[in-house]
Amino acid sequence: MTTRILIAVLLSFAATAVADETNLSRIAVIPVFSDAMENYDAEELKTAAEGVFIRSGRFEVVDASLHSEYQLSPDDQNLRLRAMAADLNIDMFMLLDVSSPHTDVSHGTADSLFVTKNTSVDITGRFYTSEGSLLGSVREKKYSGSLPGSTSVDLESLASQGVTQVAQRGLNEIFPYEFTFTVAGGPVFSIPMGTENGIDKGMVFSVVALSQGIPRSAEEYRQLSSHGILQILNSTEHSGTGRLIAGKMVEGARVTAVENSTPGILALSYAVLPTEVVPGDNLTGNEAETTRLANQAEFTGGTCKWGFSLTGTLFSGIMPRMSSIGIRGEMGTRLPLSSPSLALRVGAGFEACYLTQNTRADSISASANTATIAGTASVNLEWMFSSRFGIHAGGVSRFGSSADSWNVTDWTGYNRDALPGELYYAEIKQPPISFSAGLSYMIY
Repeated sequence: MTTRILIAVLLSFAATAVADETNLSRIAVIPVFSDAMENYDAEELKTAAEGVFIRSGRFEVVDASLHSEYQLSPDDQNLRLRAMAADLNIDMFMLLDVSSPHTDVSHGTADSLFVTKNTSVDITGRFYTSEGSLLGSVREKKYSGSLPGSTSVDLESLASQGVTQVAQRGLNEIFPYEFTFTVAGGPVFSIPMGTENGIDKGMVFSVVALSQGIPRSAEEYRQLSSHGILQILNSTEHSGTGRLIAGKMVEGARVTAVENSTPGILALSYAVLPTEVVPGDNLTGNEAETTRLANQAEFTGGTCKWGFSLTGTLFSGIMPRMSSIGIRGEMGTRLPLSSPSLALRVGAGFEACYLTQNTRADSISASANTATIAGTASVNLEWMFSSRFGIHAGGVSRFGSSADSWNVTDWTGYNRDALPGELYYAEIKQPPISFSAGLSYMIY
């Protein structure tokens, strides 16, 4: 008998230890809508929301339906939630509100007897802390679609779909995911969480060392310096792998990872563009040269995850008697060479540019203008010398239209194409390649 009691105590202790290790937040779903027409089953809708939280692996669902405050609607909502939180150890609440159905009826054309109806339901989820503070709210509207007038609408199914979407959006928009693990190896780190726990490929987490008391050695001090941004590379049912985007991880450190939005990077660059030109008629000396070096300032914003990347660039360039302004957009991939500090970004996209040059004739406007468009391909090497600042260098190749048709306004106000003798550059060809370098700053 004593042995059985001892085993039971040990099992209870082990279960408590496992619960403490997972440390899942406890959430309760409470319907707060009135349904005099009995359109919905409140318990079924409550179960639909709870199922989302259970399947996420991130919450422990608490049934608060037996609590005395569950059915009440006091003037002070905070008192109601605090009482349930204190008695049932609840961390968060989802208050579920479903509107009465609204139906729009259409009779079609004047000579038609065909009638259709479209029914809509509004579903709102308001999320509160155990103290009764509002974390945020999510709203969805579900439509039945146009149905023949004689067709009945399954309101229960319509509302249930909306409740599921509200709960899923709440997970993504209001509750950042959080878990703890021990750093082992690198540069690819093993994560003891997988799809069963809501960890999916591509998710990004802020990582910070978790203190376990006063450090007792130099190694423990080093472990406390672990921090950065981690991206999930692969995720199986029960485990995953991640790679640092920024920061550093010390082996053996106990760290906490909190879901983060996608990091971005801003860059300021100087570029040179060797450009072939066709000079205007009757120019001599330096003005008759057929090659020019354009100088360009570029401001770029882009995503900073490993893998698929997007970048957008604003630029402004000058060369003698000519200026330009334009945009460039590219998509491609960002590859780790030495994670997390060294990366290679490869992309392809388009570039649009507006050019203005001085004119040589008094009888026309002082400037001529035109526009060009080109396809681009780029390669950039990025090195982060700190957790946020870095430098980059690379090149862009172009294939597209030349600036060979310039618009001017003559003294009568008439717009026309400029003549070669009126311009300094009769044609400016797309530079086949340009080179750039600059500073970058990572945002997370």
